[in-house]
Amino acid sequence: MANYEAGGVSSDFLLLCESQLKLLFSQFSAQASTVYLTRGAEKPDLVPIITYPQQNTQNTLPLLPPFVETKWDNVLANNTSTIVHNTTNPQFPHQLILPLIYQGLVFGLLAISRENKPWQPAEIIQVKEITQTIAVAYFLEKRGRLAEEKLVQLQQLRKEEHQLLDDFLHQLRNPLTAIITLAKLLLKKLTPGEANYKTGEGILRESERMRELIADFSEQFRLEKETSELAIYPQHVSFFLTEKIEEFTPVDLVEVVEEVVTSFKGVAQEKNIEILSYSEEDIKPIISNKKALREILNNLIDNAVKYTPERGKVKVEISKGQEGSLIIRISDTGCGIKPEDQPHIFERKYRGLGVKESVKGSGLGLAIVKDLADKLNIKITLKSPHKWLENQSLDGCQFCLEIPGKPQG
Repeated sequence: MANYEAGGVSSDFLLLCESQLKLLFSQFSAQASTVYLTRGAEKPDLVPIITYPQQNTQNTLPLLPPFVETKWDNVLANNTSTIVHNTTNPQFPHQLILPLIYQGLVFGLLAISRENKPWQPAEIIQVKEITQTIAVAYFLEKRGRLAEEKLVQLQQLRKEEHQLLDDFLHQLRNPLTAIITLAKLLLKKLTPGEANYKTGEGILRESERMRELIADFSEQFRLEKETSELAIYPQHVSFFLTEKIEEFTPVDLVEVVEEVVTSFKGVAQEKNIEILSYSEEDIKPIISNKKALREILNNLIDNAVKYTPERGKVKVEISKGQEGSLIIRISDTGCGIKPEDQPHIFERKYRGLGVKESVKGSGLGLAIVKDLADKLNIKITLKSPHKWLENQSLDGCQFCLEIPGKPQG
C-alpha cells in the first residue's frame, strides 16, 4: 500500500501518483519512490506527499536524501532536469531525482532509489515520461483549484450585489409611493378642464409605470437567482415582459401614443421643442403587448427629444400598413445618425462617436427597443439623413415601426 499525506492535493491526484509509482516498482525494480511537492513562495520547501511501497509501520514518509537538499537550489535556479546519484552506500542506494517541471514551473520532484544496479540513460528517458505525467496532472490540479476559488469569490460577490440591489429597490419604493399618493391628491383638487390636470395625470401615469418596472425587475431577478445558481451574471432578458409573450391583448395604439407623447411634452417644452402627432382615421386596435409597445415608444421618443436641439421638432405618425399591420414613424430634426454608426446602433452600450460628449446617455435605449421589438415581431427601419421640414439645418432621422396586427407564427 502507498503511504499518503494529503498536503492540500486531491485524492484523484494522489491516486494518479500511486499508479505511476507502481509502474516504477514493476518495470524498473524501484526500491522506493517518493513524490515531493514544493511549499512556500520565496524559498520553497519540499514536502513528501506519497511514497511506494510503504517503508515502515510508523506510517511516515522518508526524508529527502541529504545530497538532494544540497542540489535543490540548483534545480530551482536552472531547471535541472536530472540528478543521478549512484553510490555503494547501503543507506542511500542508486538514486534518480527528476524535478516535476511543466511550462517552466517547478512543482517538486520525484525521488527513486533501488539497490541492484545503477540507472541507465535509456531508463532515465522512460522515467522522465512518468515524471512529466505527474507534473502535468499537478498543473491541472492547481489550475482547477484556482478556478474553484475564483468561482467561490465571484459567487460571494454576486451574493453581495444581490443584497445591494434588493436594498436599492426597497428604498426606491418608498419615495415612489409618496409621489403616487401626492399625484392622486393633486388630481382630486383639479378638474379635467384645468391646465395642470394633464400634468398631474402624466405624473401619476409615469409613477405607476416606474412602479411596474421595479416590480417586473424584482420578479425577473428573483427567478434568475432561483434558476441559475452557478451563473455568475444573469442572462440578458427583458424584464419588461415577465408575463408570457403569447398573452397578448387588444391594444389601442392611438391611445398609447397619445399617453407617451403627453408624458414627453413637459420635457420638450424645456428645450422649446414641439412634438407633433398625427394619426390616420379609423385606426383599429391590434393584438399585441401594450406594456412592451409603450416601452419601445418611450425609448424612441426620448431619443428623438434628447438629440434634437432647441427650437426643433419631433413628429409621431400612425398609419395603416398591409394585412392589418400599423406603421409608426418617429421623426426628428436632430443631428441624425452617421452612416458608419448605423450598423451598430442596436448594440448594447454603443454610442456614436459624434454624440458621446454632446449628449448624455447610456447606450441602452435602442438595444432595449430592438430586444422588445424582436419579441413582438416588429420590424424596425432607420432613415438618416431625413430632412422632412423646409430649411431644416441638421440631418435628422426617422425610425419606422411596422407592427403586425396580430401575433405571428
